[in-house]
Amino acid sequence: MTAPRPQHLPSSLDDYAKISRLCSLCNRMCRHSCPTHLITGSDACSPIGRALIIELYRGKKSALTEAAVDRLYQCNLCGACKAWCKPRHELPYIIELARARVVKENRAPMGVLELDENVTASSNVYGESHETRFAKLEKALTHTTKNADIAYYVGCTTAYRHPEIAQATQQVLLALDIEHKFLSGPEGEVCCGSPLMRAGFTKTAKTLAEQNIQAIVESNAKTVLTTCPGCARAFRDDYPRLGLSLPKKVRVYHITEFLIKHQKQLVPMLNAVAESAPTSFVYHDPCHLGRELGVYEQPRQLLRLIPNSQLLEFLHHKEYADCCGGGGALPKTFSVLTEKITQRRLAATADTSAEYLLSACPNCKRHFTATLPSHGQTLQILDIMEMLAKVIKARTTGR
Repeated sequence: MTAPRPQHLPSSLDDYAKISRLCSLCNRMCRHSCPTHLITGSDACSPIGRALIIELYRGKKSALTEAAVDRLYQCNLCGACKAWCKPRHELPYIIELARARVVKENRAPMGVLELDENVTASSNVYGESHETRFAKLEKALTHTTKNADIAYYVGCTTAYRHPEIAQATQQVLLALDIEHKFLSGPEGEVCCGSPLMRAGFTKTAKTLAEQNIQAIVESNAKTVLTTCPGCARAFRDDYPRLGLSLPKKVRVYHITEFLIKHQKQLVPMLNAVAESAPTSFVYHDPCHLGRELGVYEQPRQLLRLIPNSQLLEFLHHKEYADCCGGGGALPKTFSVLTEKITQRRLAATADTSAEYLLSACPNCKRHFTATLPSHGQTLQILDIMEMLAKVIKARTTGR
């Protein structure tokens, strides 16, 4: 199984000269796992193609054309290539470094420039007012404990697009009598910076990281929970890359890592009511949570706690899971390609006969939900926290 990426990696593209050179000369065993290559059929859109572009670019052996820049940004940085790469080359990270150089040369595509502009102006990837970040969670804010040691970092996509994930998370925490608080307010949380890191805007990402660290320090939290794997990865991997870190006393967990520690308390709460119908669900591994943070079993362990249910698996799952299409800033630059990748993953659910498609990432839910109507399926799409909250509510209310 692919190990999580080490936190401390060289930050210069030239440090990876040997790897990019070897990758560019490889026999291409990773191509069949690359979602953009599978859609486009182009070798330039494969890991090997991008490695060759980077090797020529790094060594100044070839000018970086506009088409070559597009190929670098047509990667969704899902890391599937690493799972099939025998030497375990960190090609996605190398692509990030190449993108950072492209940004410094003022050659980034229009879509990611808009991403940077949105975050710079509004502290979120959607360019919406920062003052409305918690507008859809006002009721949730009333059920928090000001002096709690646990802070729930909500993240942009949950706050602005899928607040139901935050509401469900709070329902579960309240059911467990776990005191918590949100990093709300004018000096509270901002975008974690992960989308900016992936797109090559390290300067903007560092500014965001500094703001988030300050918000957490001032909150006196000892534990930070997040329902977004990208946010968890930012705190744990990206911030140290930027030369920043949270205080040593602070621990960051994806919500599934945290809740599995409370499984004994969860079991009686998840006892389904007698008349409930059997439920089947297939779990989709988010790329950040799985291949980058190494979290595969905790979500599955939580789902197995649900009585009268069946956990199904995709043919490609865990470290070999296909991407939802929503990573690496791909939706901002090549939205049609994103949709086709999402459709391909949705099509694979037909082999499982599942009633629900579950994930543990708001971005995955966003893209699956947006694409499903055009796919003609009746599948219900939920975040894992929504499923847990749904079962707890059924047990409490009897319906």
